[in-house]
Amino acid sequence: MSKIKVLLVDDEEAYVKTLAERMEMRDVESRVALSGEDALKILDEGDPPDVMVLDLRMPGLQGMEVLERVKRDFPHIEVIILTGHGGEQEEKEAQRLGAFHYLQKPADTSLILRTVRSAWKKSLQAAVEFVKDSREEFDRGMSAAALAQAGATDAAKQVMQEAEAERGRPRAELDAEADDGVKSLKVLLVDDEEDFIRTMAERMEMRDLGSDVALNGEQALQMLADELPDVMVLDLRMPGIDGMEVLRRVRMTYPQLQVIIMTGHGSEDEEVEARRLGAFDYLRKPVDIGQLMETIKSAGRARNSAE
Repeated sequence: MSKIKVLLVDDEEAYVKTLAERMEMRDVESRVALSGEDALKILDEGDPPDVMVLDLRMPGLQGMEVLERVKRDFPHIEVIILTGHGGEQEEKEAQRLGAFHYLQKPADTSLILRTVRSAWKKSLQAAVEFVKDSREEFDRGMSAAALAQAGATDAAKQVMQEAEAERGRPRAELDAEADDGVKSLKVLLVDDEEDFIRTMAERMEMRDLGSDVALNGEQALQMLADELPDVMVLDLRMPGIDGMEVLRRVRMTYPQLQVIIMTGHGSEDEEVEARRLGAFDYLRKPVDIGQLMETIKSAGRARNSAE
């Protein structure tokens, strides 16, 4: 199995080189860029990484601009923001521009590595989809050529017209048709902020993904006893049984259930603990609905593959 290739971009030379050494010890191939300009130069030279870990505040080209250029010119590269200076506004902007995740320094090396591996898995999935799409287009072209050679020119034109029409449709529309399994997922949303969680459920319904809502840990555990969903999206801070205790009980009683933590109050220590207990992923509010949907889809695939 080939190593994960990571490009670390940070102007704090001692810090980033130490991080690179720690990654190499864990069988992750790392390169270092000490500025945004150096990072883009490395990308332009070829042999791009699978994942980029990117600081925000650097002399010259700032991290946010690097992120924007990378997602425009190298959309297959997953970008993790790792910064000690950003705030909530920067996190929202990074998510809008397509960052895979947003971590605050100082971040535990094991947490960074887990996030890198999650980003790598997503980049692999994107590569698989690209190959699949390319193969389908190639097969259509060959079919059209065979029909034309046999004299069925009208049929050949029809095949190519269908390919052109599909190529011009939005990616999200094609994905929605192809990913029938997502619509069958059962999702339980657990959060004591009732307006927030019901709004989230409505937005998911608009995307053809049904969900149930629990407003506290006790209610969630009762609902699990009645009917087990495929994925649970769980807040940490709630009255009564908090989210971490719910996660512990779920992993003990329903190990097949995938749990995504979604919280606005968690700390890095709590993220480490949640992942140790077996959380599928850890998202910080405010969460982009597209990011949440992609994470739920990934969790659903993990649930299905575990059967």
